[in-house]
This record gives sequence, C-alpha cells and structure tokens, in this order.
Amino acid sequence: MFIPDSMCGCAAEIKLNNRDAMRISLFDVQFTPKAMILIGMGIKKIAAKHGLPEGIIKEHMKGNLFIAPPSKNLYFLFHVPELDADMHITIPPCHFELIG
Repeated sequence: MFIPDSMCGCAAEIKLNNRDAMRISLFDVQFTPKAMILIGMGIKKIAAKHGLPEGIIKEHMKGNLFIAPPSKNLYFLFHVPELDADMHITIPPCHFELIG
C-alpha cells in the first residue's frame, strides 16, 4: 500500500509500506527490454481488470516512479481517481539500471 501526495499531509512525502519512497526520473533509469514488456503487460492487466482505457493508466503513471529503500525494486506508485484506488507496478532490480 502507498500513500499518495494528496493523502499524506505533506506534498513531497510518499510512503510505501511505511517506508519513505523517493521519486526517480525516467531519465535516470535504463530498463531492459523484458522490463518494458512487463510494464506494458501490467498496464494492460490493470486496464482490463478495471475496464479503463490503457491511456488513462499510462497518464496516471507519468512521473510516478519511486524507489523505497531498503528494497532494491522500483515502483510505479499512482492513484487512479476514476476508481478512487491506489495502484502499483513493481520492477525488480534485474530489469533496470540506475544511470543518473
């Protein structure tokens, strides 16, 4: 579970399972080809499960890439107001490299 900006009382604070999450720029990450496929599959799965267009999911994901130490995973953490639901897509460290 994560707490979006609007719910935590401090616009810069995002939590993932009670851990501080730090925003990561997409320009600072190089994804493997498999990661790109898995991210796309995650988008499709969420969209199909909830009957939303994939474009809506992608729009809510924009700028919402995080890391939450001590975990080495990256997370897309985003709120979908159309469902009033918090969502996430996890990317394991074997599928990306931090370059920034």
